[in-house]
Amino acid sequence: MPPQPLRADAARNARRIIDAAYSVFAAGGVTVPMEEIAAAAGVGVATLYRRFPHKQDLVRAVLEARFDEVIVPVLSRAASAAPRDGVYLALEAAVSLAAVEQPLFAGANNLGALTMDLAWRFFSPVAALVAAGQASGVFRADLVADDVPRLVLMLVGTLPSFPADASEGWRRYLDLLMDALSPLGASGLSPASAVADHTPRI
Repeated sequence: MPPQPLRADAARNARRIIDAAYSVFAAGGVTVPMEEIAAAAGVGVATLYRRFPHKQDLVRAVLEARFDEVIVPVLSRAASAAPRDGVYLALEAAVSLAAVEQPLFAGANNLGALTMDLAWRFFSPVAALVAAGQASGVFRADLVADDVPRLVLMLVGTLPSFPADASEGWRRYLDLLMDALSPLGASGLSPASAVADHTPRI
């Protein structure tokens, strides 16, 4: 049975808590006490724990909110764009968010709050765009859906190599990757392996 929607007042409280947590995490990291988050949200600690029993639940809710705010609208635009443009838009949004939110993702990973459920909400539509691009001849034919998470992780993996004042340096590697997806010069790839048990390390 799907979860029941929250009452309007409960939904407002949950949103207020999530917004406050995002601000508090940005200032002090995800290790800040839950009491500090409750105070910032203007709710009682009992209310916070009733909605988010564990810190991991709250951090995951913050990540989901950021995904819904930043990534979901881009995926919608990408779905109606030409496949190559759509893949570029999606990857650009994902890596840009990872670059901006590096401390949040790192803290979430340390708490065990990163789950593949959220990741696949991104990987699946991007894999569909890649398949559409293959059908239209703009992407190399030897790509498989399992390549998508690894390609994203390759891009995200460049982020720690850039100083804070060069945080957009990853764009060079996005451009290189997009060229690598082209059928021009494709010489065949080693067999792909499954990623069902893969956990991203951001």
